[in-house]
Amino acid sequence: MENIDLGKISEDRLFLNNTKEEIRHWCQHLKYFYFMRARGGHNCEGDSFCAYFRYETREDLVDKLALIGVTINKLEDGFIAFDPLESYSIDDLDKLKITIPHFSDLEQPQYVEVFGQKAHIWVMNNRFEISISGAKDGQTYKVSESDFNTCLALEKEFDKLGWPLILDKEIENQSHCISRKKYPELF
Repeated sequence: MENIDLGKISEDRLFLNNTKEEIRHWCQHLKYFYFMRARGGHNCEGDSFCAYFRYETREDLVDKLALIGVTINKLEDGFIAFDPLESYSIDDLDKLKITIPHFSDLEQPQYVEVFGQKAHIWVMNNRFEISISGAKDGQTYKVSESDFNTCLALEKEFDKLGWPLILDKEIENQSHCISRKKYPELF
């Protein structure tokens, strides 16, 4: 009987969109970002490169994002914080904003530019995620060498900021994160 590690993605699925050589190259050269293989079965989720960074307080979050050129917007009067458990009228749809759960008056950054590079930022409790995908053709469900090069450019900027100190390795515990911990053969 074949011994299957349920904590790893099958090779067929892992290398479906990109070759083993490409993924190995990416893994061996990235310091902050990780290749994240789509979990599968999740609507609107694709492959990406992601990095997590820690922050302590609301002010710390705002300051760190400002360092990379991202402004967090306060929810303006008349707008409604989106709640997935609520129903909304058609008249309310244009007023809905996705907010940071523990700072409900602040809007999630989402699609932004970081040092001139297109990125997606999502703020969670005590950390924020920067994800990169779709640089080559705008298809945010796949990654390419262009996305990898974007990550390398951003990593140089993170080095200048001293951000190895705030890098959050918790990302390695994600089931779809291709890390040294789960895939040492790729490093």
